[in-house]
Amino acid sequence: LAFDESPPYQMNLSAVFTEDPNESELLVESFTNLISAILNDELTENHFSIEDKNSNQFFQRALRNLSSTGDEKQLAPLVLKSFSPDNGETYLITVAFMKKKDQTTQIYRILEFHAYPVQGGYQFKSPFEYNNRNLNRFDSGSVQYHYSKALDTDRTSEFVEFKDHFESLVGIPTTQLDYYCFETLDELLRAHGIVYDCTRCNWLKEDLGFLDNNGKSFITGTGDERYIFEYLVDYMVEYCDSENDLYPPFVYGIATYFGDYGLSGDDMQMLKFQFRQELENNPEINFLDEFSKGRSSSVQRHFSFYVISAFICEEVVKKQGYESMLKLAHSGRSGEEFFNNLDELLKIQKDAFHDFIVRLITS
Repeated sequence: LAFDESPPYQMNLSAVFTEDPNESELLVESFTNLISAILNDELTENHFSIEDKNSNQFFQRALRNLSSTGDEKQLAPLVLKSFSPDNGETYLITVAFMKKKDQTTQIYRILEFHAYPVQGGYQFKSPFEYNNRNLNRFDSGSVQYHYSKALDTDRTSEFVEFKDHFESLVGIPTTQLDYYCFETLDELLRAHGIVYDCTRCNWLKEDLGFLDNNGKSFITGTGDERYIFEYLVDYMVEYCDSENDLYPPFVYGIATYFGDYGLSGDDMQMLKFQFRQELENNPEINFLDEFSKGRSSSVQRHFSFYVISAFICEEVVKKQGYESMLKLAHSGRSGEEFFNNLDELLKIQKDAFHDFIVRLITS
């Protein structure tokens, strides 16, 4: 096969893209351009269609940071294998991206690209559509579930009911949603063609859920048909942040209030119990200080400012309703209006914040 004398990648032993010399020439040229663009952070619609970039945003994020950064040296990626799943119409190419730091070579990511013919060559996309073509499907109201194992239809009904209700609360028409319910994070990654990613904990399963495809798909690796927490965080950002003024801690507080704490699944009752225990064990604690510490403060490995926000969310919903809850959420990216809004809505001034939280967890 007529390969470029010095392509920006290596081939695994005697691997070839295809036995067809004519197709090989086109595929080699397109793939060489793709790898060069990835390593130089110069990807364009010549490599991935705009439609595919929008529908597979998670995969596109996996392509970032593959160029050299800091004191890391980017090594030539290694093509592990290439095969056609459809008798030469398209090709699945698996590539290992490697970096070298302090004389140590590390596999950074292993990605699978789906190459398909366009006029004069090939374009590429995530193999998500191909990899998930045989998933089971289940329609529940405005949501179509995609899953590989058994499905708890009680939990699907709970999620759909919540989704439709929350959309009505924020005044957004009910949207159709594809819910991909993968059993583990590893299954989720492989579904996207991410065979390995050193930045992710491949042995954990309860730490991922996100909206993709411009908000039309929700994807989780928790195996949970009712994973409201991460769905709601991304939903707020996608649909409720036109002014770019959402206060992230309170958004996570809303998600915790409606969907329990993301990783542990602890509900509001359990979270209050844990914070009462923390207060009992440390009577000198000041919840205003803990709230202000951000990620530096945690109780039972739960970020304090998220959980405290959930307590406040519950109170403002009970006393003032959902519109006031949303007003607190729109307190500015840095929370610059949060305490002013809290005072306006609940008559809680900043110097009374600690006592307010104590009352919420002990009432």
